[in-house]
Amino acid sequence: MGAEMKRITIFTGHLGSGKTELAINFALSLKERGLPASIVDLDVVNPYFRTRLIKEKLEQLGLTVICPRGEWMRADLPALPPDILGVLEDPARYGVFDVGGDDVGATVLGRFGPLLPPDDYHLWLVVNACRPFTRSKDDIIKMLKSIEKACRLQVTGLVSNTNLGAATGWQTILEGHQVVQDAARLLNLPVVMVAARRDLVEKLRAHLPPGFPVFALNLFMQAPWQEM
Repeated sequence: MGAEMKRITIFTGHLGSGKTELAINFALSLKERGLPASIVDLDVVNPYFRTRLIKEKLEQLGLTVICPRGEWMRADLPALPPDILGVLEDPARYGVFDVGGDDVGATVLGRFGPLLPPDDYHLWLVVNACRPFTRSKDDIIKMLKSIEKACRLQVTGLVSNTNLGAATGWQTILEGHQVVQDAARLLNLPVVMVAARRDLVEKLRAHLPPGFPVFALNLFMQAPWQEM
């Protein structure tokens, strides 16, 4: 990873960016390092790809999953549990936040902005350059500014996560990565990593500058129609 480790890492991005998959994999990578990791589901936007839908599976892997309980688990309302405060306030816990990237989702994040530990959090925008609202550097910049305005926080880095789902090839990732880098240069922000399905990682590394951080993804999320 091309960024200093911090206690709180927030992944945000528009619908289809892949931020939930990234948040899950990142939280598991913290656990593999022996760190006490919790993943917090603050996504009130996407009803199909939410961490809470695989809560039991993730807890079996050793993660603490924080999300609305009971009848609120599948709700679109921002019914947010007080356990989130425990993650934010406990200096011994590492928290990974999965936050919706439209105005509603970012506004939910803004509620917790004053409680974020100063200088000990990342806010990363996940970008999939194959999606309609992030196809160009100008689109990416426009989205970032919209999120920052809604949550009243500043994005600290971009995550390059261009993909076409199961049809993704390493060439697609590289093409999208160039768009993300162009936006990052204009924003004066780092591209903290390029993410790729695990079976594409070695091929991708061969076409990136030596040492550029590539984050391998295991896929956990499935839409309901894929589970039938």
